[in-house]
Amino acid sequence: MRFRNFLSSIRSRITLRLAIILAVVFGVAVPSAILVPYHLSTIESAARIRNNEDHNRLVDILSVILSEPLWQITPEIANISSEVVYSDPRVAKIEVITLPDRKEFIKNDVHMQNQVGPFTSMVREIKHGGQVIGEVKLTLAEDLLRESLRSDFRRYVTTAVLSLFLAIVFILMVLQWRLVKPVRLLMDESDRLANGELNAPITLNREDELGHLATSLEVTRQALKRSFGELEIKNQQLLEYSGTLESKVRQRTQELESVNRNLEAALHNVNTAQSELARVERMAALGSMVAGVAHELNTPLGNCLLVASTLEEETRQLLKMVEDNQIRRSDLTRYATTALDSSKLLLRGLQQSAHLVGDFKQVAVDQSSAQRRTFGLKVTLQELSALLHSSLRKTPFTLELDIPDDIQLNSYPGLLGQVFTNLVNNSVIHGLEGRNHGVMHCTAVKQGEFVLIIFTDDGKGIPPEIINRIFEPFFTTKFGQGGSGLGLSITFNIITNVLGGTIHVTSKPDQGSRFEIRLPLVAPGDPDSNDPLLTEH
Repeated sequence: MRFRNFLSSIRSRITLRLAIILAVVFGVAVPSAILVPYHLSTIESAARIRNNEDHNRLVDILSVILSEPLWQITPEIANISSEVVYSDPRVAKIEVITLPDRKEFIKNDVHMQNQVGPFTSMVREIKHGGQVIGEVKLTLAEDLLRESLRSDFRRYVTTAVLSLFLAIVFILMVLQWRLVKPVRLLMDESDRLANGELNAPITLNREDELGHLATSLEVTRQALKRSFGELEIKNQQLLEYSGTLESKVRQRTQELESVNRNLEAALHNVNTAQSELARVERMAALGSMVAGVAHELNTPLGNCLLVASTLEEETRQLLKMVEDNQIRRSDLTRYATTALDSSKLLLRGLQQSAHLVGDFKQVAVDQSSAQRRTFGLKVTLQELSALLHSSLRKTPFTLELDIPDDIQLNSYPGLLGQVFTNLVNNSVIHGLEGRNHGVMHCTAVKQGEFVLIIFTDDGKGIPPEIINRIFEPFFTTKFGQGGSGLGLSITFNIITNVLGGTIHVTSKPDQGSRFEIRLPLVAPGDPDSNDPLLTEH
């Protein structure tokens, strides 16, 4: 009985405003207490799944790009190739061992010294020609994942508390505007009618119970003074409508300003992501080129090694005959002939290697640094063609250049080389796929202060329904088959945003594709800029 009396006492003291506030507090707090942990658990699960997928993808990439350096036993190239993956701040350690002797090949654990963990590791076999030649072990730290989860928890808790606070404030405002104030007004009007004051009208434009009550009071007042009451109602309605209209205009203006700020932020994020994608694509192409050059150097250097060992053996035999006093003129003549032939072979192989290394050195500097300089178009494209020869040699396709000697550009040879490489790869992967022969042809014509570069192939062409979409980011006909859809998109952005040119493509089914690139001889922008991809255009 006392408990019931206590509850009755509390209920009698709770006002309508307090009851609604308590209902909102419990209505928002209880679902938040249930949903926030659920959302956080869902976000954590999704983040760990993404982290695991990234872990698998990175270790798969390492097993592929380290195959050739491990086969050639070149730790320096392996370290350079693995930097593409090790640049990820989540990567703690990369270990590579050779099989079957299980000797350490490379090990990079610089990041691990500054990471807390915990750490997860994955191991992949490294194969070359179907043969397992080693293992790569990639260790990731969960520092960034845990920091992201803590940030999500703080954000959700802050959102819940802020939502509760704003709901209470908003309800107080609504109660004051839509309930407390109208009730007080009706009470005053009722007192005024009871006192016989009929000059002021009773106006409450609402369709709920309070509105009906106000209407009843107004009908009572109008029965006494109808003519004056109708005029006052119309004037009051006009004033209220004007105030509501101004409030709506201000609200719409604030919403448009907020949308504009969000759009500007989104555009900035897109430009930043685009620049980062271009840099990653350029470094990936350079890593692939490193593997190709290493493979190309293997043949001439191997020949030189064989010739040098043969010459050493011949020299040892000659010295033995001299010491035994058994040397003859014919032996000396044969040795001289062998030494001359060996020297020619050594010179030819070393010259070939030096030429290839020189070409690669210039191209690597250009593509890794995006430096601006004056260069000859023909020499630059010839250097790139020589480096692409290792990959094209494995295909039935050929690349032909017809570039005049006198075309000089003050531009970015590394970015232009990336455009050329992307066009060649696009033709090989898409245009000439499945064919037993094919020709790619690149020509250039100087047109005043511009140069027109035309790249064509005799492949299967581009279907009319997709030709207008080939420059869109992430659009590819090889989705799920290794195609990223970024090659031609990055090519378009480099030409239009950095090199200051235009690109146009035409194609007919089974008649190949034609890319026309028009570039200024002097690229726009600041000549002292270190990386034009980071410059806003």
